[in-house]
Amino acid sequence: MERSYKSNIIKIYIFSFILGIHTVRAVYIPFMMDWGGLSFFQIMILQSYFTAMIVILEIPSGAIADFLGRKPALALSAFSVACAALTYSIIPHFFLFMLAETLWAFGAALMSGTSDAFVYFSLKSSGEEKNLSTILGRSRTVNLIALTISAPIGSIIAHFISLPFTMTSLAFIYIGAFVVALTFKEPKFANNNYKQESYWKIIISGFKELKKNKVLRILALDWIPINTLIFFLFWTYQVYLTAINIPIFIFGFILLVMNIVNALFSMIIPFLLKKSSNKKLFLILINLINGVAYISLGLTNIFPLGIAIILTIVAFGYTRYFIFVDGVNLQIESENRATVLSTINMFGSLIRAIIYPFVGLLVEWSVFAVFIIIGVLILILTIFTRSKSEYL
Repeated sequence: MERSYKSNIIKIYIFSFILGIHTVRAVYIPFMMDWGGLSFFQIMILQSYFTAMIVILEIPSGAIADFLGRKPALALSAFSVACAALTYSIIPHFFLFMLAETLWAFGAALMSGTSDAFVYFSLKSSGEEKNLSTILGRSRTVNLIALTISAPIGSIIAHFISLPFTMTSLAFIYIGAFVVALTFKEPKFANNNYKQESYWKIIISGFKELKKNKVLRILALDWIPINTLIFFLFWTYQVYLTAINIPIFIFGFILLVMNIVNALFSMIIPFLLKKSSNKKLFLILINLINGVAYISLGLTNIFPLGIAIILTIVAFGYTRYFIFVDGVNLQIESENRATVLSTINMFGSLIRAIIYPFVGLLVEWSVFAVFIIIGVLILILTIFTRSKSEYL
């Protein structure tokens, strides 16, 4: 690879690492509620709005990337997220937070697809595009490492300095990603075989594939609803920790352990699935573990037991996707894979966006009751599981 383009790969690792530093993530709910003065319902409204804005901004952000080039698009993405973090930390106000979410959604939409395409073209400049999956995998790993390391740092900042400074510091950190992006070298290829389709064309094409493929529909319906329910732990575990009087200083260290458990079981679950002689039974067992764990979490306020249950959900819930990944990919023709997966993920995002406000209202009533309801729903959905071992 030409030296200038080889440096792009090293810099994309640095770029991914910086964007993975998320000092506010471990204390996001206390930041929004204690400093921001929002109710949990308002937080969920913001998340629904954020999800909707990403969908809306997908098309114009893709056009911007095509018009300006991928280097400027990545720089603008980092700058937009930095501005979002800064906007968030000015004063606590709901509508100011909506502006921040708009900027964040624009940055996220601009990043979507652009980063991967930038790496692809950088590799293609010397005929090394076959290494794309390896490079992207390393980039994701670097990002996860940064997320893990920064979790306790956020708690320390919140405890010893202030909650708003966890967000302010994030703005300065993301400016670092902006500076790194400015040093990228724009790949010489324009579109070639990596043309980005219209977002809506992708969705329509993916929907048609789901409509005609019965097995793919079954897998998607068994995968997405339960995974959506499990995902709500991401938003509710900090409310739970606050409810059982855990100091904010510990939040980041708990998230650190959650990330480590997630990484470990991302390897363990595929290994166990491969060794399983009855994959449907394995899926049902994983569902039962998550359902019972959620119900148990709703029935305890004992700190060590609660943390053990949260880690159980992370281990067997966050990694549940891996049970479906092989089966789903086997059902999709190679040229349609990205399209169909994007459509399935979009359905998951849409379901979350619709349910967010209702979960927000329920959490304000009782986070413990929400856990029990989620657990019961997981068990009910498990009864209607239609996946077969040969599908998985």
